[in-house]
Amino acid sequence: MLRELQIANFALIDALRVEFGPGLNVLTGETGAGKSIIIDALGLTLGTRGEAEQIRTGAEGATVEAAFDLQGDEARRLLSESGIECPPDEFLLVRRVLLREGKSKAYLNGGLSSATWLRDLGELLVEVHGQHQGVVLTQPSRQRLLLDAYADLTEDVTAFRMLYSRRQALRAELDALRAGEREKAQRLDQLQYQRGEIAAARLNEEEEEELTQERTILTHAERLHAAAHLGYEGLYGEQGSVVGRLAAIVSKLNDAQHIDPRLKEVVETCEAAIASVEDAAAQLRDYRERVAFDPERLEQVEGRLHEIGKLKRKYGGSIAEILACAASAEEELQRLMSSEARGQQIDRELATLDETLMQQAAALTACRKAAAERLAAAVRQELQALRMERADFVVQIRTRAGSDDSCLQAYGADEVEFLIAPNPGEELKPLGRIASGGELSRVMLAIKAILAAADQVPTLVFDEVDVGIGGGMAEVVGQKLWAIGRGRQVLSITHLPQIAALADRHLSIVKRLKGARTEIAVEKLEGEERVREIARMLGAKGRSGTPLHHAQEILETASRWKATRASGAST
Repeated sequence: MLRELQIANFALIDALRVEFGPGLNVLTGETGAGKSIIIDALGLTLGTRGEAEQIRTGAEGATVEAAFDLQGDEARRLLSESGIECPPDEFLLVRRVLLREGKSKAYLNGGLSSATWLRDLGELLVEVHGQHQGVVLTQPSRQRLLLDAYADLTEDVTAFRMLYSRRQALRAELDALRAGEREKAQRLDQLQYQRGEIAAARLNEEEEEELTQERTILTHAERLHAAAHLGYEGLYGEQGSVVGRLAAIVSKLNDAQHIDPRLKEVVETCEAAIASVEDAAAQLRDYRERVAFDPERLEQVEGRLHEIGKLKRKYGGSIAEILACAASAEEELQRLMSSEARGQQIDRELATLDETLMQQAAALTACRKAAAERLAAAVRQELQALRMERADFVVQIRTRAGSDDSCLQAYGADEVEFLIAPNPGEELKPLGRIASGGELSRVMLAIKAILAAADQVPTLVFDEVDVGIGGGMAEVVGQKLWAIGRGRQVLSITHLPQIAALADRHLSIVKRLKGARTEIAVEKLEGEERVREIARMLGAKGRSGTPLHHAQEILETASRWKATRASGAST
């Protein structure tokens, strides 16, 4: 769910921090106070398009940051697939920056992302419903997903999609196998050449490093020989060497230790030093004998490294990648050479898959049609509670005709669409074509009330969907919103006191002057402040007692209703 929203230099907002909680969060305020600006800012973190005009006057950029408490497996799966980790005890931080030149930046947990990727993630985090917006619920693809969830078909559709993907992959492989013989022959020649060239080089993964080191030694052989010779002569070979001088010292000390036995340990240390120096000198002598400038060997090493370099430019950045390329070429070569047998095998597997897919698609269709009747009846019942007693609601399923698999898609053979006729005598129309904003709001609310358990989006935003309703209907709408909020987070912008009174968290949006600039502030309302806001929504002016008393009654009635519902749910 959405836990926090921080906004800076966006529209009329200078700097704003809003905290949200579980259940029903209500945002109220005067018309034009900036309630929808907050929803627009949230939309930026969900990947909507940003405009330079949304940046506050005088600022170079706008920033919106949202903190989400992830509760759905789908969002975590999408993040994990993209290499983004979000531990269960940490919030997911989404930040969007708008720049004056028209560009924008997106960040997820501090790492750069894109608005397109945010849109994919946003669909799993928040669903926005507003007056004649491009409401997700009006999209047939979304309606099919909801029907499948309502019918408990999600796992069946996932299994079907995996089989369908397997079939598509096999068909692509078969098309490749049966490509033109000329192209196949050219590819065979290319693969055989690659295989032969790499095999002829007889590479091993450690070879390049060893050759590079050997080339370095051969290139500096004379310097290495001179250093070894100088070291050997200085330590042992020449007159006055270190060994000779140490031996003379030991001889003197041996005489001295007969006088003072305490020198014995020093003598032993010096004798050990002579042995160590002699050993080092022997090693230098042997090294001097081995190292020598060998132009012929250097030429061989250079040639071999050049050969490896050519192969790296053609087949990969390292010997390991070259060998992997050879293995891949060998695998493809074998596959092409046995293409006829493989083609027959694929034909048999496709025949079995097609039959299975047709059977499973028919089973999905039967389940969807049965669930469509139940869902339509449930929505019609909800619409009656929302004072649309004579409305007709139908879940239409169009199954593609065909006796073969050409009628199938990744989700089966069905197209699903929700149809509504708000009044008697009207024809059934798709949800998006409802003319009345109030009717659309109530239909959306009814569908959400039924599908709340099936829909996995954790946060729902209703942006003034109560327009066009009032009185007792407002109370019913508020109760529906509160009920939906028991299973997920609900954010509702409303002008109706009956809805605001049912809020679990009531936020007031205020527009005020600070100096010569207009700014927007958010206040969490409790106690008397909340009573006064409800009274204002009732039309009160000043501190008249009657509207305040009425507001108190509305809040008390809402509190009693919620307590009754809560106790009923617990028993």
